[in-house]
Amino acid sequence: QGYRRVWAGLRGLKLAFYRRPQDHEPLELLDLGELVTVRAEDGVLILRLRGQEVTMKMESWETQEMWRGFILTMAKMKMPRDLALLPGHTFQLLQALREERERRDTSVTAVTPVVPSCFFQVTRAEAELLLEQSAGRGNLLLRPGGHGQGVSVTTRQELDGTAVLKHYRVKREPQGYLIDLETPHRCSSLAEVAQFFVRRSEGSLRPLEPEYSSQL
Repeated sequence: QGYRRVWAGLRGLKLAFYRRPQDHEPLELLDLGELVTVRAEDGVLILRLRGQEVTMKMESWETQEMWRGFILTMAKMKMPRDLALLPGHTFQLLQALREERERRDTSVTAVTPVVPSCFFQVTRAEAELLLEQSAGRGNLLLRPGGHGQGVSVTTRQELDGTAVLKHYRVKREPQGYLIDLETPHRCSSLAEVAQFFVRRSEGSLRPLEPEYSSQL
């Protein structure tokens, strides 16, 4: 009672709420620079900011803990020690923290977006080969899109002994990126794109790190 269903996304120090995942304009923006405390209580997440208090109710405890981690990490620029996250979620958090640090350290306006370490300058065929050679060390990477100004996501998973390769289009937008799915999903950064696939796969997809990749 008293809740409304919305989609949320982090945009640096802004927590944005959308009516639908494909919307461009947020219903509301919260400035996490004004954050005082975040606490989990009775199945909800309570954000106390200077001048207001916001209560967020998630679909699961895991999702609630993940959001608590992201909000605190972006607000304090360090990862809380009391988080109980899956390895995939911890990786997402560290990626987002690194990208945000790079963004804040850059005083000039970036012409190109900061890319996560799982982004490789490879073609579709090279991406498939790279993931095959790096089996067990990561099964997801981002690469330049073959559809103009955009990015593609390539994943490789073993199902019943058979390698299943998938490719997803990610469109560049003025305010971020749009993953081309049956229900399009909007992200504010490329790191968040990778995070989305890790989260959706419940950790079975793992971004490929440069130090783990094999030479083509």
